Amino acid sequence: MADTTTDTWSIGATIRRKRQEREMSLAQLAEVAQVSKSNLSKIENNVISPTFDMIEKIAAGLESTAATLLSRPASPGEMLSFTDRGEGVRSGQGNYEFEFLFADLEQRRMMPMITTVRPRDSEVLSPPSFHGGEEFFTVLEGTIDFHSGTDAVRSMSAGDSVYFSSDVKHLVVNTGQTEARLLWVWIA
Repeated sequence: MADTTTDTWSIGATIRRKRQEREMSLAQLAEVAQVSKSNLSKIENNVISPTFDMIEKIAAGLESTAATLLSRPASPGEMLSFTDRGEGVRSGQGNYEFEFLFADLEQRRMMPMITTVRPRDSEVLSPPSFHGGEEFFTVLEGTIDFHSGTDAVRSMSAGDSVYFSSDVKHLVVNTGQTEARLLWVWIA
């Protein structure tokens, strides 16, 4: 995962830096974060992208926040940031690609992102996820099904929005033939 600007950034490098600052071994962080040492090593080496659940567990293990792990190191200052089109920090996971916006604001409380959801026939679906916080998204382009809880499914298209507690199991499935794009905000 690297951003598309001239600076390189990765969540793996950020986790490694935070872990080393706390003088923790990979095994120690894996134990307190309840993430396998193998997965943690793969994340730090940018072999795999962590799920939101993993990001939260790792942040807690580092006594940090998910927003901090999803941010470039920044100097303290005014809370003002701009992200030009396509210049956010990118991460992929299964049928999803996330472009995290305002990654220079390390102390932000919400994590806005543009989420691209590929059509469901491009990969096997992952199970619904859940983690801490609250979320909101609006569909910008395409059509999706929003799965929540065990049986609830809501079809959504451009202009439709949803707000939900992140501890409710949820999954977004692209029901169209082209990529769907969502403006998504997660408050961890």
